[in-house]
Amino acid sequence: MKNIKTKFVAFLFVSFVVVSCSSDSSSDLDTTKPTIAIESPTDHQEVEPGSQLNIKALLQDETALASYKIEIHSAGDAHQHRNVSLDNKVPFTYENVFQIEGSPKSHQIDYSILIPENVKEDHYHVGIFCIDAAGNQSQQFVEIFIGHEDNH
Repeated sequence: MKNIKTKFVAFLFVSFVVVSCSSDSSSDLDTTKPTIAIESPTDHQEVEPGSQLNIKALLQDETALASYKIEIHSAGDAHQHRNVSLDNKVPFTYENVFQIEGSPKSHQIDYSILIPENVKEDHYHVGIFCIDAAGNQSQQFVEIFIGHEDNH
């Protein structure tokens, strides 16, 4: 009988430790998405073909940042993403993923992209996607116009 009581007390102790540990770790789970503040380009900014598009943004997370992606795609085709252009100009697309070393809580993006001369003049979405160390993701977009001022 003493052996059964000892096993029962040991079982209760182990159960208490397991429940305590699991509840502590669940409260430490990072479920908050990182934030993205795009400084440049501004919404509806005009960019000339053949020039540099400067991208500046501040990424922040309460725990640790892991990576981000910059993406540019046409916004003028109602998101059908057609590749046909009657004027032989090419719709501009861009995508690049960057790792953030050292798991910081904030990261400043300061990056330039050359816009080709032969780009189709149109409205484009510039998107920044950010993933924190726990896998939470957020995204932010602005719309720009690539082309000559008198053509839109």
